[in-house]
Amino acid sequence: MKIKILSEDTILKIAAGEVVERPASVVKELVDNAIDAGAKTISIEVFNGGLDSIIVSDDGQGMSAEDLALAVHRHSTSKISDSTDLYNITTMGFRGEALASISTVSKMTIVTRQRQDVAGSSLDIIGGEQGKVEPVASPEGTRIEVRELFFNTPARKKFLRKASAEFTAIGEVVHQLLVAKPGIRFKLFHNGKTVTSSPGSGSLRDAIACLAGTAIADNVLECYGSAEGYTVTGFIVSPIFHRSNRAMQYFTVNSRPVNLRLAGSALERAYHTLLPVNRYPIAFLNLEVPNSQVDVNVHPAKREVKFSDASSLFSLVFRACNDALTAITSVPLEYTREYNSRDPQKSPQTVSFPSREHLPLGTYRSQPEGTHVVQEAFHESHALREDYTILGQVFSTFLVVSTPSELRLVDQHAAQERVLYEHYLQLLKEGSRPGQVVIPIETPLSGRSRQFIEAWLPRLTELGFKIQLTDEGMVLKETPVIFKKVLTEGDTIEIIEHLQQYEGHEYDISDYQQAALMLLACKGAIKANQRLSSNESLQLLLDLDKCENSRTCPHGRPIWLTFNREHLEKMFARR
Repeated sequence: MKIKILSEDTILKIAAGEVVERPASVVKELVDNAIDAGAKTISIEVFNGGLDSIIVSDDGQGMSAEDLALAVHRHSTSKISDSTDLYNITTMGFRGEALASISTVSKMTIVTRQRQDVAGSSLDIIGGEQGKVEPVASPEGTRIEVRELFFNTPARKKFLRKASAEFTAIGEVVHQLLVAKPGIRFKLFHNGKTVTSSPGSGSLRDAIACLAGTAIADNVLECYGSAEGYTVTGFIVSPIFHRSNRAMQYFTVNSRPVNLRLAGSALERAYHTLLPVNRYPIAFLNLEVPNSQVDVNVHPAKREVKFSDASSLFSLVFRACNDALTAITSVPLEYTREYNSRDPQKSPQTVSFPSREHLPLGTYRSQPEGTHVVQEAFHESHALREDYTILGQVFSTFLVVSTPSELRLVDQHAAQERVLYEHYLQLLKEGSRPGQVVIPIETPLSGRSRQFIEAWLPRLTELGFKIQLTDEGMVLKETPVIFKKVLTEGDTIEIIEHLQQYEGHEYDISDYQQAALMLLACKGAIKANQRLSSNESLQLLLDLDKCENSRTCPHGRPIWLTFNREHLEKMFARR
């Protein structure tokens, strides 16, 4: 096959295909240019999901007639001068491909005026064919209209989705920029109706309220971390709010919206055990990274970046998010705060249940009811907490607790899961590695399971397993004794299969320990439909109060729900 040089028209359309995938790509490129032009207000008008037309107007610095004539040529830009500038990019755009690529596959009109000019300039480009720059009356700034996107490339146009889906993608682009640039006022219209209008106040919290609502904005946790020249700032949201997908995770690097899997993994690791399975946290985070340490030129649409030291950034984001979450997961329970409110001289940290060092870990049904340990805890607690009353148990599953300020329902299984999980984590931190020699059990393994065990055998040994691999599978010689529960062969296989889901992630031995303990705590905890005495119930609550996180079980499910007096009165129509 003979090699030939492609025509200029084909080259332009190939380049356009890399930059312009759909109407949302057009919005992204045009708004990026408006931001770089110093705009304080940017208006995006969309008709029929962007399939008919897209109009982006800004109040930025505008262009002269001479610059306008050059702006639609390939690789024409005012943002870099030579290749060395690619390693110190501070603007949203820099390649000079946006206008040229968009104009190649659409009908475009640009109207622009600089502040010092009396008249503005107008230019029409149809399918890459550039007209003449004409003088025209216009306000300061730039207005770009893109019509009939992909009119001359029907093969590309047929892959576009319905107008509603294309507008959803446009909305997501605007939302990302709204978070990245809270000091700019964004206005988004669809078919003449206002969809989004941000305040542009410069406050990220205000931008979050505009994007996600006041309930989310009122429950954000400030996030900050700095190390080795890197800084992370922004907000994460209390675990009481979560989503079924990652759509509400917004990450920016040097105020540039990007897809950042690294930060997403660190964020979700920080929320480990705080959210239910298959639920995801909400976050609005910006990473400040020296320009020399980040490459923003690795994706044609600038959606991804590359870091020179990704592991340090992962650790920084994790620590910052974890610190923010610790502030709420370690606070005393609601009834402790109510108790302290009657004595403003005492802080929530100074009034609590009996000293954690002197309260033993409770056991349930494994010792006779009313033993000395339970009774001691019962009397000691009531000496401190006369307003704390266990009313009983409903459905043999939920404990009912009252205080002067609220009624609380506690899931007994979830509560003891948390107690056992944190108790054994502490034992591991102290170096305890209990084990039990069992009669050797030979078990066949699938190919994937065998590869996993072979690769991670040292980590499984750290967890207390002694495993010998054979041609057919494995021989289980020793398993850990956890919570006085003897692990069966089935338990061991289930744990190994559970750990396999963490392959390929940035996890260390402590993460594997926690993953295993989540499953073991569930197996060892008291179950639903198990009756507890008032003493046992109280001991469980006391043990729960000693936990660093008393709000969710290791799987992220809530441990308790509360109803305050106002809530109850509303339910009974007293308010």
